[in-house]
Amino acid sequence: MLKYEISNLPGKAIDAGLIKKCVLAFNSAAKIRTAKSFSLAYVDAKTIKKFNRAYRCKDKVTDVLSFAQADSDFISPGERGDLGEILICLSRAKSQAKEYGWTLDHEVCRLLIHGLAHLIGYEHEGVSKKEEEKMVKFESKVMAKIK
Repeated sequence: MLKYEISNLPGKAIDAGLIKKCVLAFNSAAKIRTAKSFSLAYVDAKTIKKFNRAYRCKDKVTDVLSFAQADSDFISPGERGDLGEILICLSRAKSQAKEYGWTLDHEVCRLLIHGLAHLIGYEHEGVSKKEEEKMVKFESKVMAKIK
């Protein structure tokens, strides 16, 4: 079962119950049976750009970043069941929701699922088309469980 901690929850802008629903759907689709945890932080555009530049060498604002614990030198993979951290840029999520024609809740949920997929090993950049499609299919499966 996935456990999580949220930092910088933006008041009433995001429903904490929705996050729980997304996590439960993800947990079911990923078939996570042991206690695992992750942290989620909502950040501003300046902060996510700083992290994107420092860790991905991309000097631009992005919507979501994931930092898998397995990639960290600080804690060995699996210790304490930590999966890692997810950063979501709320201003970017708001603009994308408007652009895509859906709610902010839907976009935040989509970004959370994307970040979680990265934490358990899915990739879409620098991989084969088959691997990229595998991630897209998995994310779609999770989002279908939420509706």
